[in-house]
Amino acid sequence: MSFFYKYFFILIFLLLSIPVYAEYLTLDSHIDIPFDYMDNPKHDPGNSTEMQVDFSKMETGGLDSGFFIVYVGQSNLTDEGFKKAKEQAMLKFSAIHKMLQKYPDKILPALEPDDIRKAKEKGKISAAIGIENGYILGNNINLLEDFYDLGARYMTLAHIGHNQISDSSIPKKSLNDPLEMHGGLSIFGKQVISKMNELGIMVDISHVSDKAALQAIQLSEAPVIASHSSARAIANHPRNLPDNIIKEIANNSGVIQVVAFSSYVEINKERNNAINSLRKFIVNLTGDKVFIYRKHTENPQYKIKMDEINRDFPLPSVDQFIDHLDYIVNLVGIDYVGISSDFGGGGGIDGWMDASQTKNITSALLKRGYSKNDIKKIWSENFLRVWTDVTNHSKKKSKQNLSD
Repeated sequence: MSFFYKYFFILIFLLLSIPVYAEYLTLDSHIDIPFDYMDNPKHDPGNSTEMQVDFSKMETGGLDSGFFIVYVGQSNLTDEGFKKAKEQAMLKFSAIHKMLQKYPDKILPALEPDDIRKAKEKGKISAAIGIENGYILGNNINLLEDFYDLGARYMTLAHIGHNQISDSSIPKKSLNDPLEMHGGLSIFGKQVISKMNELGIMVDISHVSDKAALQAIQLSEAPVIASHSSARAIANHPRNLPDNIIKEIANNSGVIQVVAFSSYVEINKERNNAINSLRKFIVNLTGDKVFIYRKHTENPQYKIKMDEINRDFPLPSVDQFIDHLDYIVNLVGIDYVGISSDFGGGGGIDGWMDASQTKNITSALLKRGYSKNDIKKIWSENFLRVWTDVTNHSKKKSKQNLSD
């Protein structure tokens, strides 16, 4: 009898545990990929890898979907710089398409919100595409149509460093950036936002200056997103959003995707100083001129010394991450907040270091007292609502143009 009851209770426990996570459609709005994604077996998500996101980790952690990011770093605003940026962007578009073509039994493309829901119903994961840094457009606004056709459904207007579209929240020292270049958005940047609205590409104001963010929200005819930003009131970092911008995003029916990037979750000067010193050490060790994230973070010495830094100056916790979410909910309500990891681009906190630990976020939300409906909104429904609104606005605008 004891044997029977032992396994009976184990079975009951397992049956009760499954719905706690399976009933939520989990969407991570920002997952970075390397330039050799799919070409290098170490960066093929169908394999067991050291990447923070691969298929097995997504399945273990219950992560259903993600925006895989076409990111290109900021460089000179020249024809040569624009040409190289476009070439680098095409490598990442191609890599994401290779992933989808190679593993149709595992992962499905998401070109509209319902694709993510349908993939979940089929028991598969899904991938949407976002662009990080409008620099890749150069001065050719028509490239937006090409990128939309390739699957891009949001675009971060800028990154670290001012570009031809927008001022950045962090000027780039290596490019001798002034504090401001455009006083927010450029004339071209305003045209880009109008074109994004027309096509149905979500306007992402993460990374841009406060002036540029407010101008973009005011100018956009559709809701905007902050694809990976947290609350400046909790962690005073220029990459985080101040209260007035959070309120404006909400007033515009947009969404703020709180990001699990340690420096944005918690300001820890000693940790930041240690990391900066490590980066200088690795640059000198390799003979490079600047720190190259993808290359240098894979250096064995970097990994050893980062373990030491994490021991001496611990990463912020999942609870601290949820504090940012709580703050935004208390400020503007439950309908305007979501979740992003920035995995592959520096993201990771204690308790959510890779996709396999995604369930820890859901558990933390439940412990904070969020209802199941609230958690569904946070994990995906808020973001999908915005995406739907942007898509519907585009369709409406298209019909108007045809009738004119």
